[in-house]
Amino acid sequence: MSEVERVPVGGDDRCGEAPIWDTWRTRLLWADINASVVYEYRPGDRDRAVLSRDLPVSGLAINNDARLVLAGATGLHLWTARGEYRTVVSEHEGQPLVFNDIIAGPTGKVYAGTLYWDDNGMQRPGRLYLIERDGTLRVVDEGIELSNGLGFSPDNRTLYYADSARRVIYAYDVDGASGNLSRKRLFVQVEGDEGIPDGLSVDIEGYVWCAQWYGGQVVRYDPEGRVERRVPLPVRQVASLACGGSDLMDLYITTAGENWPSHLSPPGYDYAAGNFGGGLYKLRLDVPGKPEHLAALT
Repeated sequence: MSEVERVPVGGDDRCGEAPIWDTWRTRLLWADINASVVYEYRPGDRDRAVLSRDLPVSGLAINNDARLVLAGATGLHLWTARGEYRTVVSEHEGQPLVFNDIIAGPTGKVYAGTLYWDDNGMQRPGRLYLIERDGTLRVVDEGIELSNGLGFSPDNRTLYYADSARRVIYAYDVDGASGNLSRKRLFVQVEGDEGIPDGLSVDIEGYVWCAQWYGGQVVRYDPEGRVERRVPLPVRQVASLACGGSDLMDLYITTAGENWPSHLSPPGYDYAAGNFGGGLYKLRLDVPGKPEHLAALT
């Protein structure tokens, strides 16, 4: 496995998140949440390109008709071109849906987690929703403090889900037909002297890669939840990751340059030290990732 390298994309992100590899168009997509921008990058290009501006986005998926599924503070939308999108869902039971990470499941349904945080922490617990292909939705888990990364095992029988505030990654059994979740269990508990678990991805061997915000690293866990390796990064706010490239052996890693003070930082964390992040990084793997499922929203 090679060293981590910075990808020359022409600028820093305030909060780079939600990377996903588009195998149709051989490009990486990701969002800068705090700037309300979605970018694309094609390997070999000298710069990134703006796809969407002004729509708040913190979660991305690709629909099976090549449209993009964009989720964020204003709900979940089907996006066709700059300024052209249709809102699929924006509220549930009278409450606005403030989404963070999302993921398409094997049948095209979309799992999407909500979060309700301000500068003082959790305003109210979030939920994990399952959005059907026709846009109807239902709750499949709740009581989530800080909803983050989602990923499927290679056989699609297990869904992994990070709750950053609780410093945990959960695992669920997935019913293939209905999408229902069951047998929720603790997969990883991150220690208090480390960063907090953020975005995640699962490789072809079923190992879970997770970015550690505040931790300056990505961690690979084996299918039993044990640490298999740690890969340090030169910045501290490591936000998310996705496998990409023509062989899915390039791990793209997004980071955040805008300081995010919170009670979740490890003891002794120095907010005055700077070096938070903002760049896009790449790590050449020795095991490929797997393609993400396509959504099938109508």
